[in-house]
Amino acid sequence: MGTNFTRSDLISHSDVICPYCKHLVDNSNEYRRTMFLVTKNEYLTFKKDEAKEIVLNHPKEPFYLYLTKNWQQVGWVTLNTCKNEGDDNLTILVDYGVVYTSINKLKEYFKIIEHLRELKIPKQVLETGDFEMHHYRKLRYKFGTYEKTNKIIKKVKELANNPSWDLAVYLND
Repeated sequence: MGTNFTRSDLISHSDVICPYCKHLVDNSNEYRRTMFLVTKNEYLTFKKDEAKEIVLNHPKEPFYLYLTKNWQQVGWVTLNTCKNEGDDNLTILVDYGVVYTSINKLKEYFKIIEHLRELKIPKQVLETGDFEMHHYRKLRYKFGTYEKTNKIIKKVKELANNPSWDLAVYLND
């Protein structure tokens, strides 16, 4: 492995690389910079702005899904542990981490996120739950009561740093 191969710790426990893995290693720059969906008969690459649609309309057959947030890490090395059966439960590999979620959960989160993004609440605030006073004012104006405003803020604070929530925030523009 080259010195820049970021996940050599996961594959360097041997002195043999099979021909299939050799192809992946030799082309690791391409694969680490690409989001893709793999089925038995298809290898589909896509851009970030297509990822939400791909996730929501995934195949009804077994598949693997790799997303990248930083475009620099070799996350696909552990993709074989992330098989999906084509139902509403999802196992998505995002760079180093595996996200276990469901379509229903993501749709619920997307709805909340879309409302908050319409108010120009930054993604960083949604990821951390660290609201500032002007965010409170926007929410209070939108929802009309302190109770509704506090309910939304509490929900986001509870979800902050949850892998499914983080994925939903990432996938929303």
